[in-house]
Amino acid sequence: MNTNVSTQLNQSIQPMSSMPFDMASGAVASVTGLEKIERQTLENGMQLFVNPFDHAPRMSIYFFIPGGNLLDSVPGMSDIVDRLLMKGTSNRTQEEMALAIDQLSLELDVDTRRDFSMIGATFLPEDLEASLDIVSDIVYNATLESFEREKMVMVGEIQMEMDSPQARASDQMIRTVFADTLYGVTSTVFLEHVEKIQTLEQLQTHYHGVYRPENMIVSLAGKWPENVNIEALLAQYFPKKEQGEPLHVSTDVVKLVSSVTIPESKVITSPKEDSSQLNMYKAWLAPTVGHKDYYPLVVLNTLFGGGGLSSRLFLELRDKQGLAYSVRSSYEGYRHSGLFSIYMGTEPSNKDKCLQGFEKECERLFNEIVSDKELAETKQNILGRRTVFLETASQWASYVGSNMTLGRNFEEMAQFAERIQSVTAEDIQRVAKTYLDQPAVVSMVGPTEAM
Repeated sequence: MNTNVSTQLNQSIQPMSSMPFDMASGAVASVTGLEKIERQTLENGMQLFVNPFDHAPRMSIYFFIPGGNLLDSVPGMSDIVDRLLMKGTSNRTQEEMALAIDQLSLELDVDTRRDFSMIGATFLPEDLEASLDIVSDIVYNATLESFEREKMVMVGEIQMEMDSPQARASDQMIRTVFADTLYGVTSTVFLEHVEKIQTLEQLQTHYHGVYRPENMIVSLAGKWPENVNIEALLAQYFPKKEQGEPLHVSTDVVKLVSSVTIPESKVITSPKEDSSQLNMYKAWLAPTVGHKDYYPLVVLNTLFGGGGLSSRLFLELRDKQGLAYSVRSSYEGYRHSGLFSIYMGTEPSNKDKCLQGFEKECERLFNEIVSDKELAETKQNILGRRTVFLETASQWASYVGSNMTLGRNFEEMAQFAERIQSVTAEDIQRVAKTYLDQPAVVSMVGPTEAM
């Protein structure tokens, strides 16, 4: 659920495939880190990506499971299961689990998004085995027994979250764009379906179907202790799971989310009388992460409103016209669809001026070629932020694992800078016309008189 509030040492290992990252391409060699990664498929079915990130003080390992919310039998099922994974196992109570994590200085994160679920762990190298033991306990032995209590807690948290006008505006935008599909599972959609999650057996079926080694793409980064066999440890702590059958995203679910359209523009409003601010989103459907227009749209988004203080929406609508407290754009490419949106928080009396400002800036993209200077600065912004992002073992492990889960390959990852640099001003204009001159959903939350 994509809420806004928002884991035998001596056993013989014979991987089905084991190959170092191919260094034949000059583009590949130019990306520090990628050339060191080794890929294996272990006998337990795990796809393992290992990056010897030697200068990092801590190790990170991420377990990605393709599917995410697309595996939900009831909207929000994945999210309840995620919340319950660290609420106790047959070996550890919730308190014992929390104490074990604290004693190891282990950072443990569990999350589900539209296209995948994930368990991420970051720890000191000497705590590798103890950390894997905790993650294994979560994967194999979670009791899930406190699900009724957790449902109540989640309902309360969502009700508090929906007090935020921005969260409510985002929620109704997403559920409208992706209506009646599992990409449209939001906080309020969860509230509408939560009572359909009634039995422990429902949760166990999902849990045992999702969290199993043959479903996992495992990404590890860091420097581990000498004489440690990572493959053997993963085989020891993650044997093939006996309970349940693997869950996979059905072709019908993929077909449904891939065929979403916005046939005509819509304005969705929700009054919130105690709000002193009007929160507005405007959203268009956009391409998947694997589409040829992905990179032009990444550049367009950064230039338009995703690049912070230097982006057009910020400079024009906030700095020059003073129309917005906050303004930005966002491009989210999913595996089977995508969303491009712009957001503004403003005085309610400025609604019409803001909507006109949105339109004017879109028209500017349609009709004016971006200057060489602005385009170069935008690309530098993207590549500079990417360099900073990949500074830690945790960031590397997450980056590699998420990209593999979304269907990318090493060659494309290695060519990221090259593909960004190849985007032209004409590409920017073309994708703007193609995607931002189509029917859109406008979502507004604020005082009634502003609607």
